[in-house]
Order: sequence, then structure tokens, then C-alpha cells
Amino acid sequence: MAEGWKQLIEDLRGALGLPARARPDSGAQAEAYRSSASPQVEHSLTEAPVDGVNSIHLPAVSTEQAPPVPQDESAPEAKTLTPRQRLVSYAGVAVTLLAAIGIGWYVYFGGPQSPAPNVVVTFDGGQITVEQVHEHMTRLGLDPLAHPTQEGQEAAPALAYESYRITVEHMILDELVRRWAAGQQADRDTKFTDAMRHVSESVTLEEWIAEIHQDEMTAAVRESDIQAYYDTNRESFGNATLTEVRETIRETLAHQNQQQFLTDYVTNLRANATIVREYELLEAPAPSEAQIRQDYETNRSQFATPKRARVDRISVPVAGSGEEAEAKARGKAEAALAALKTGKDFAAVAAEYSAEPYTPAGVTLEAGQGDPVLVEQAFALTSEGALSPVFRAEAGYVVLRLREQQPAHTLTLDEARQQIVAALRAENETAWFEQNADRALFTLSGERYTLGQFYHEYQNLPPEFQAQYAGPEGLRQLADGLIERLLVLDDAYNRLIDQKNSPLLEDIRAVILRQMMHQSEVDTQVKVTDDAVRAYYDQHREVFATPPDARIRAIRIYLGQTADETNRAWTRAEEAYQKLAPGLGSQPADFEAVAQEYDETEKDPAGAGLGEWIRMADDAVLGLPAHPLHDFILNLRTGDVSQPFAFGDSLYIVKMLERTEPAPLAFEQVQDFIRAELEAQQHQQIDTELTTRQMREANVTIYDQVIAQMVETDRATPVAPLR
Repeated sequence: MAEGWKQLIEDLRGALGLPARARPDSGAQAEAYRSSASPQVEHSLTEAPVDGVNSIHLPAVSTEQAPPVPQDESAPEAKTLTPRQRLVSYAGVAVTLLAAIGIGWYVYFGGPQSPAPNVVVTFDGGQITVEQVHEHMTRLGLDPLAHPTQEGQEAAPALAYESYRITVEHMILDELVRRWAAGQQADRDTKFTDAMRHVSESVTLEEWIAEIHQDEMTAAVRESDIQAYYDTNRESFGNATLTEVRETIRETLAHQNQQQFLTDYVTNLRANATIVREYELLEAPAPSEAQIRQDYETNRSQFATPKRARVDRISVPVAGSGEEAEAKARGKAEAALAALKTGKDFAAVAAEYSAEPYTPAGVTLEAGQGDPVLVEQAFALTSEGALSPVFRAEAGYVVLRLREQQPAHTLTLDEARQQIVAALRAENETAWFEQNADRALFTLSGERYTLGQFYHEYQNLPPEFQAQYAGPEGLRQLADGLIERLLVLDDAYNRLIDQKNSPLLEDIRAVILRQMMHQSEVDTQVKVTDDAVRAYYDQHREVFATPPDARIRAIRIYLGQTADETNRAWTRAEEAYQKLAPGLGSQPADFEAVAQEYDETEKDPAGAGLGEWIRMADDAVLGLPAHPLHDFILNLRTGDVSQPFAFGDSLYIVKMLERTEPAPLAFEQVQDFIRAELEAQQHQQIDTELTTRQMREANVTIYDQVIAQMVETDRATPVAPLR
């Protein structure tokens, strides 16, 4: 939950175009409140990150970003502009400047006039002032007037007018959401109260841990320990004196001792509290043998499994339409079957011929499910390793190899026992906790915590944590953890930590309410019909096609780290290319021979993916256009050799060995994607209409000239010195 509320704050910062805010490390006890660093990704030719569904760019749906194009020394140089071209260019700049001046004039002098110099926004029943904007920005770590409170802490970056404007708009949305929540009585919603309680507790705990670390943990570090650490690690401090590094060492030792300090802290809280546990209430009655047998007999049909076959599959889609396309696909499938009959490895054959990747676990086909022709052919195979003939299925031409046949059968009671016991245990547990909901599971310093409250918390856990704490012993561990959490929270409340965080919690409350409002007023209104999806597909058929595949051989030359190494790499690459493409009247060298001389790939060629098909995604909707090399590779015809180009840490020269052309995608393959895109468009439109209507009803007025003056004043105000 802590990650959730912190993400809300970071989302607001992201909307202002600012980097994520760094937070001090609070050690092992606060590990749940920290995000993991993104892993480093090494560029390679045949392995590259694939974008999400947005890699397919639909008209009026998403904006396509072109992949990076390396510099080509053969590109034409920029031409000198003629006087007429200069005049046109200057005219364009002048128009742009006039537009900017017009916008600036409006911001400073146009628009409605504010009722007071410090009023940024007015609405029915209230207003937003410059001071409130600064307070809001301070809570987000954005206030440009905020100054470092300690050495090494950076001040907030200077913001542009647009960032102030976005902040004000966020504050307006918060006010509109509060008005909606009051009308809907959202504070009575159980999910909302649960969410706010968890957020409040998480914020309080993190703040309390940070405060303990800053005050008590650092204060507990002894001067003798600092001296000993300095003496032991003197070389790492260079010429720095103990006085210069004392506070750094104190912080390091406090962090090292944090785990033990917090353990002792919680132990002390537990020792000074009066705790009465009634953990026998966590032991719900186990399912009886009679229950198990009755459930089996009542639900015997649920334990029946249909006939299944597990197979390996090679699938060759038909690219295009007509007899020629059918014959080409069938011929490729026949070639795959012939290769398998010679004993060639199935995975290798699939990599060369199949449109779908080889699956080590095989593919399970079930009676009555999927393509009936596919299922029929699979069930016709009788022995392990048997190969089917090439046959036409819905997805194209297919070859199957049998792994195993699994006849239809019904599980016996013993086979189904574990499944039945798990279901009955959950039913018994729910009934038991509901019957005893008002009984006290534990009493903490005289305050009762009921079994119903505990079970409510358990049910709100993510599924993986519910599984972790399942059963009486796991529930005891969860209850002990809950007691420790309540003890720490109570200590934090006694020190008024929660009151310090009340402004931040109010911001988070507005964000959660905004999500609730969107679910109620926007999400429920989004409706995309099947006819609309079909109509969109019919209007944009050219967009939906399988990407071409390419089988390549490549020469890789590393660029190195220095300018000299880079120049050497380009020189070698140009030498290699001249041998491969010497020009008219000259015989090009054999690609394999040139590769042996120039290729610097450290891997074995077979392991480097050279000469293999490049497929960028299993999903045909994504496909090769998502790959950053597609501009260089897919413009080549079979037999062509590319000029050297840079990608990642290397230069490449690629030879096209074989390629397949794009083929139309069936409506069934892309309908879910189209529906999601149309729903996103509709959601955005309804959301905009909702906000516009709410602002009109509340008579919201924004005074841009006050915001502009605020920006100028903040920029002219010097940052206060360190305290």
C-alpha cells in the first residue's frame, strides 16, 4: 500500500515533467517502501526490447515514434540557403515570435481579472491563493522557494509557467472531486475507508521510521564506534579528517545498526504493552471425511477431464490469398515435414519454418476446443513421436508431432481429494470466522481486536499473501505482525506523527476519490459495440498485417570506448563493405569469407543467432515493426547486403538470406486490440467532458496573469541559505 501512495505523488510530479524524487534509505525495515532499480539492458542484434501494444499505430489512436536512425556518412550535406529561402525562413520565425508574443500578452494582461493579487482561482464557495499553491507544491517537493535543510540536499528545480499551471489544474480537480464525493457520500464507502486507513498507516509508519532513523538511531551511535570505523577505513577517506567525515560515519553506522535497533524497539514496545491473545479462534474446523465424500459425489461431473493430446506444432500461415499463396505456404510446410523425417531436431526445424516459436512443454489440444481439424489430426496420431501429414487448418498449413495421448477420464476420490479439501477448508474457514466475528482475537492495552476485523484485513491482502498466511500457523504469524504494526502505530500517534502528515494525506485522499469518481462516472459509460470494432477493422485493414520476417547473416564490429577505437571500427566496417559491394564490373567477395576476417562476435556463430529468422514478438499484432533494426533489415531484398550501420555498442553489416512478405491479419486476431484502443479513446473523451461540465457547474475561473506574476516573483526571489 505504501508503494501505492508514493506512486500517486510521483505521478503528480511526472505530470509536471520532473524526475522521481529520491528518498533517504530507511534500511531493512522500510524495504517494502522502496522501489527496485531497473536492470541494465545490453543491446544486441537479434534481441531487442519490444514495445507494448502501442507499437501498432492506428489512425487517430496513437502517435508513432520513429526508431533511431544511425548517422550515415554517405548522406547528402546540408545545402546553403538562398536569399529567398532565408526570407521565407525568417518570415516563419517572425510568425512564431508574434504568436508567442500574443500568448505572452494574454497571459500577462488578457483574460479575467483576479479579485485580489494573490487569488489564482475562484469557484463557487471558495478560491485558491498563491500561498496555497506554494503549500501544495512544497508537499510534492516542487516549491522553487523551498531551500535545502541540510548539506548535500538539492533545492527544488526552477519550473516553467506551464508547470505552475498544471499544478493549479491539479488543485482544481481535487476541489471538483471533493464536491463530487460530498454529493455521493463517498466517505461511507467501505473500500474507500479501508484504502484511506491503510494509506494513513503506511504514511505514518514510513515517516516514523525515518524520524527514528534521523533522531534515535543516529544518536545511539557512540563516539568510540565512529573513531574505530574511521581508523579501520582511513584509506577510503583519503586526506579527510575525522571532523570532516564524522556525520557521514555516524549515518553509516546508524544504517548498519538499524535492523537490531528496530528489533529492540519493537521488543520493548511489546514488553511494555498488555497483550491477551485468543489464537485458538484461528483454528477453523477441518473438513470431515463425510463432507469430502459428499462434495465428491455432488460434484462428480466437475472432476471429469476430456480427451487431450500433447503435441509439437509447426504452423505456416498463408501470406495473401489465391492459389499461389496457398501453394507457397504448403510447400514450406512440406519442406519442414521432410526435414523432420530426416531426423532433424524439431526445435531447429520450427525456428526455420514455423510462424510460432517452439514450446519445450508442447501444445495441449482438447476435444471440443479450438480448431476441430487440428484436434482431429492430433487424435489420429497413435504413437509417441508420430508425425502428421501436412494439412490445412484455420491458422494455415500445419505439421504435428505427438508427445502423448491423454484419454478422457474422471478423477477418483483420492485423485480429487486435495482439490476438494482445499475448497472445503476455505468454506469452513469463512463460515467459522463469520460465526465468531464479534469475539476478541486479541486485546492490546485494553482495546479489543475482533476476529471479524482480523479476517477483513486478511481478505484484503493480495492473493499471494493470502496463500503465504493460509492455515492456522500462517494466520498466527499474520496476527503477530498485526500486533507489532499496531504497537508501532500507537507509539507514532502518541508523538503526533499522523498530524504532521495530514496535508499529504488530504492530497492522497483526493487522488483516491478521483479514481472512484472515474470508475463511477467514466468507466461505466465506456461502451464499444461489436459493430464499431468491426467497422474500424474494415476501414483500416491496411494497418493490420503480419510483419515480414527476415533471415539474416551479420558481421559485427565493436565500436569501442574511445574516438580512436570508433574510427578503427568504421574503417574496418568500410573495408569489409567494399569487399562485399565493390561496384560495377567487380566480383563481390563471399560473405562468409569476409565475415571470418572481420566479424568480432565473441559467441559461436550458431549461438549468436546468425543465419536465423528474426522474429520480434510471439504476438502477430506486435511483430517486427517494434524492432529498432527493422528500418535497416526489412528494406533489403533477398541477397542484398546493407551498408554498415551502428546499433548499440557495435557496427553491423547485414546480408538478407530470406524474407517473407506481410500477410493480412484476420479480424479475430486483432479485435481485442481494436476494442481496447477504441475504449481508451472513448474514456478520454468522456473524462474530458466530465471535467468541463464540473468546472462549468462550479463556475471555475483561472487567473493566468496571477500565475505568470507568481512565476516571475519566484524566479526573482533568492533561495534562502542553509539552516
